Amino acid sequence: MINSIDADVIVVGLGAMGSQTLWRLAERGVDVIGIEQFAPGHDHGASHGESRIIRSAYAEGASYVPLVKEAWQLWRDLEHASGRALLEQTGALMLGPADSPVIVGPLASARAWDLKYKVLDTEELRSAFPQYAPLDGLMGFYEEDAGYLRPEASVTAAVEVARARGAEVLQDTAVTEILPDPGRPRVRIGDRELTARHVVVAVGGWLRRLLPATAPLMTVERRVMGWFRPADPAAFGAQHFPVFVHSDASGDHNLYGFPSLDGETLKVGLHTWPGIYETIDPAAGHRPPDAADAQRFAEAVHRTFVGVDPQPVRMESCMYSLTPDRHFLVGPRRDLPGLTLLGGFSGHGFKFASVIGEIAAQFAVTGKTGLPVDKFDPHRFDS
Repeated sequence: MINSIDADVIVVGLGAMGSQTLWRLAERGVDVIGIEQFAPGHDHGASHGESRIIRSAYAEGASYVPLVKEAWQLWRDLEHASGRALLEQTGALMLGPADSPVIVGPLASARAWDLKYKVLDTEELRSAFPQYAPLDGLMGFYEEDAGYLRPEASVTAAVEVARARGAEVLQDTAVTEILPDPGRPRVRIGDRELTARHVVVAVGGWLRRLLPATAPLMTVERRVMGWFRPADPAAFGAQHFPVFVHSDASGDHNLYGFPSLDGETLKVGLHTWPGIYETIDPAAGHRPPDAADAQRFAEAVHRTFVGVDPQPVRMESCMYSLTPDRHFLVGPRRDLPGLTLLGGFSGHGFKFASVIGEIAAQFAVTGKTGLPVDKFDPHRFDS
């Protein structure tokens, strides 16, 4: 039939954002198809590597705080629906000079939203967290309502629950073209064409390729995560060592990390650091870690920690999809009718995936959202 549709909503991409969108739509009873070019929980994009930070006193701006609160509750809802542990509360420690972005930003957010926090001066920091190198002028911002998420488990749990609620999932299925239309957008997979009333595009670094109109809005860069062996693993367990972000005053040397999850190693990532910036094409994959990555890690770990072997036990590559202002792309564009765009999560988006999925579901069903997303308007870069 010419006027038939294959689903009310099609979700393209089932990584962090797409998997949660699929779940939130399926919870509503929406007729939804999710399409993933690999398998849910894969390691080809930005949603792998064992752990992702979730924190409430947000350095990137106080406007994120209500979204974190909503995301936290939705992660707990997904845990209940799936029967899987996804979010571990460990607290979070931001470390830097008093004028560094990881101290100034969280303080502003905490004060704006009356969040619980504690500021540690240099001596208090050295006493409470002797795992860190005793740098003069280093101070700490600690918040209790923070921890880490398990990214692979979070993605697969959302897809499993969505399937149980009636969603159709096409995995190992590459989308070759998305055709915007105000009432009947279409998605091409091989020699097939699927039609929906709405399409949510959550393809991470592949957004530029599938929707060339978005190319000026986003670049894709390679990043590397590393695992390191401490002399005393117990000192780096979650009871003594919360998730952390460590930065200099400029923000040019920013690393983050996690307590030991395996009882043997801690994980560290370089968010910003000289020499790490490498633009990539996701279709070609992210280049495996090499000796230069190991050398940068050795420098960072040596200057940051006490009692940690600076040579990585292992490393993994992933990708950052970056917007010019490092804030997200969430919502419709007038030149791409029938679509909701989710992209540009800029290395700090995973914690929000559950609430971004809810926002996308609202856009797909009602054409609007009641949650605060003006900051993420895909039209904000229009000249």
